[in-house]
Amino acid sequence: MSLITVAGMLGGLAVFLLARRGQKTAERLLADQRAGLIGPREVARAKVQQKERSLRLGKGICAFLGLLLLAVLGRAAVTGEWGGTTLYYAVLVVVLLLVSAFTLRRVAADVTEAKSKLDQPGH
Repeated sequence: MSLITVAGMLGGLAVFLLARRGQKTAERLLADQRAGLIGPREVARAKVQQKERSLRLGKGICAFLGLLLLAVLGRAAVTGEWGGTTLYYAVLVVVLLLVSAFTLRRVAADVTEAKSKLDQPGH
């Protein structure tokens, strides 16, 4: 198993664990809201913070995938092996990077929209 494969697997595991942690935070927020422990303004502020954390995670994912792509192409350039495995990894990482970038763009728009709603009077 190559170092690139191990790095990809560990990166995927880290993303999964961080996403799971964010999901648990959202569930706690919803439970607190339903129990009446926090008001609508605090809920809105917490949701903005959660979206900002998601944005930071998304940027980290895109950076990691970019570095992984550089590692795949760099290894191929150094070894001269441009065969099936390199092509597979390159296509896989590019697709993941594109999906992540499009998702990141949507999350950034959500953050901007949530912040503008938070700044409106009456919220």
